[in-house]
Amino acid sequence: MNNQLKINPMHFYKDPYSYFSNARKISPVLYTELFQRTGWLVTGFKEAELILKDLRFIKEETKVTRPEKLPESIMPAVTLNRKMMLFRDAPDHTRLRNLVNKAFSPRMVENLRATVNEIADYLIENMKGKSTHELIGDFSYLLPVFVITDLLGVPKEDRDLFRDWSNAFIKFIDFNTTIEDLELVTKHIVDASNYFRNLITERRTVPKEDLISNLIVAEESGDKLSEDEMIASCLLLLIAGHETTVNLITNGYYLLLKHPKQFELLKNDLSLIPAAVEEILRYESPVIFTSRWAREDFEFAGNSIKKGDYFMISLGGANYDPKVTTNPETFDITRKNIKHLSFSSGPHFCLGAPLARLEGQIAFEKLTKHLLNPVLIEEPTRRANVAFRGFESLKFEATIQ
Repeated sequence: MNNQLKINPMHFYKDPYSYFSNARKISPVLYTELFQRTGWLVTGFKEAELILKDLRFIKEETKVTRPEKLPESIMPAVTLNRKMMLFRDAPDHTRLRNLVNKAFSPRMVENLRATVNEIADYLIENMKGKSTHELIGDFSYLLPVFVITDLLGVPKEDRDLFRDWSNAFIKFIDFNTTIEDLELVTKHIVDASNYFRNLITERRTVPKEDLISNLIVAEESGDKLSEDEMIASCLLLLIAGHETTVNLITNGYYLLLKHPKQFELLKNDLSLIPAAVEEILRYESPVIFTSRWAREDFEFAGNSIKKGDYFMISLGGANYDPKVTTNPETFDITRKNIKHLSFSSGPHFCLGAPLARLEGQIAFEKLTKHLLNPVLIEEPTRRANVAFRGFESLKFEATIQ
């Protein structure tokens, strides 16, 4: 165990990258301790990408370790999470992914462009008349939530329910979560599950042109999607479909405010927006950790891996690997051939990546064109979450045109 890698959680939330850099200098695949876990911390880009693509590294812990005795009070949430494609391996992961993948194809996402533009314009319009703004509440939370709820078929009047449910879910799956935390958030996850169970029941009777209705048709045509799997998929899509995009937009706007020369470049040349989104994703990945378990004994990166070994794969750390990115600590929206793992890689590559990119590009176009002379009011506070990289709020002053 390396004492120099012992960390203060609050410092980690502010700056995980110095920790990743120190770990990488020792080894890109390092056996160490991180919060509640001991295992292999992966901070090298090549090594992380190999793990994400290698089927010897799996998501389902129960296949390789003894089941941990958990309190009955949290088992409804545990059971729901285990049915999500995010925590499944082939063939179940493949089956679940194929059922929802069509809704996120590049062609289908491109068809959403007009809708995303309309929502973004509506949110900008609502920001007019005020000189102070809070980006998450005014824009970056609402844009992806409006999009994903429309896609799923969630009634507009129910959108406000999802913030607490989403916060509960990301707390539940975080690396630094206690049993007490899990007990506190389980009720929200159960409430979300019951909500989607009722909505699915309604769609069986009165189908609509939405993803939930499509999943029901797929289930009934023989693809063996159970109702519990459908509920888990809806909840995952809702949360994954907006939580990461909230962080992408908020992190990105903060970076632009803190790098005025880069912001000026973007204002003067909006054709840089796609590259700016990729650099934001690289520099401040919305998700900085994912995990895997070793399926069997084998050698990897000069280490003897044992069946059941735990791997903490730092997507954010890999994005800063100097072997892949020159001067990775420099935020530069003019970079060419930007490489990052912010959408993961391999079988679990984010199926919502095309939609996240579209929303991010439209968001930065609208914010750049319509928000004049933005200035931070205060330095924002990072959320106390290890895996998800975001802010509690982002307050600033600007004139809206």
